[in-house]
Amino acid sequence: MNNRILKALPAKEYRILSSQLKEVMLPKGAVLHEAGERIGQVYFPNDAMISYLSGTAEGESVEVCVVGNEGVVGIAALLSDSTAFRAVVQVPGSAVRISREVLRREFKRGESLHRVLLHYTNALLIQVAQTAVCNKFHSVEERFCRWLLLAHDRTSGDKLPLTQETIARILGSRRASVSVVAGALQKMIYLFDQGFLKLSHARKLKPPEWDSPQSARQGVQWNFGGFEAHTSAKGRNCPRAR
Repeated sequence: MNNRILKALPAKEYRILSSQLKEVMLPKGAVLHEAGERIGQVYFPNDAMISYLSGTAEGESVEVCVVGNEGVVGIAALLSDSTAFRAVVQVPGSAVRISREVLRREFKRGESLHRVLLHYTNALLIQVAQTAVCNKFHSVEERFCRWLLLAHDRTSGDKLPLTQETIARILGSRRASVSVVAGALQKMIYLFDQGFLKLSHARKLKPPEWDSPQSARQGVQWNFGGFEAHTSAKGRNCPRAR
C-alpha cells in the first residue's frame, strides 16, 4: 500500500475501511470518469498517475490537475453525484477502489478520514488554481518542467511511459513546441527512450521568480495532518532548467 492518504489513517480507521477496498490495476489510457458522469467508484492510486482533463466542444483538452499516490481520484463524490472533469490514466499502475456510498458513509463517521480528505480537497483546488496561472503566464518550458516535477513526486521511480505527443496534449501545447523544449532539456533533465520518459536530474529544475498574486504563489506541501502553504517567490510551482 503506497497511497499516502490511506497510510496516514490510524490503524482502527484503516481496518474499518480496508474491508471495503479492492485492489485494481489501471492500464494506460483507461478512463476512470467522464465529465458529467455519475461517480460510482473512487480510486486511491498506489503507483498509477491520473490526469484530470477539461475539454472543449471541438474535442480539444488540457490537464487541470494530476493525481498520484498522494491523493484520490473522484473526491468530487463527497460533494456531488458527478464530476466536472475527465479522469484518464497517464501512468499505469495499481490502485485501490471503493464505492462512492461507502466512502461517503466513512467520511461522515471517521474523524481522521474526514479531516485528511478535506485537507486534500483544499490542496487539489490550489493545484488547479496554480495550473491556471501557469498556463496563462508561463512558457512551455516552465510548464513542462513543472509537470515533470508533479509527475515525479506522485509516482514511484523516474521512468514514465509518456511520449512528447502525450505531453503536448496534457499541456495543451503544440507538439512542435514540446519538441523544441525536449531537445534543449534532453541531456540535463530526462531522456525519451522508446516511448518512455526518464527523469534523471530533477534537482536541476529551478523555479523562476513569480509575478502573480500571493494566493497563486502558494506551493502546497502535503503532510496529511493538514497542508503547509509556502508563499516564497521561489516555490516549486513553475520551475525551469538551471
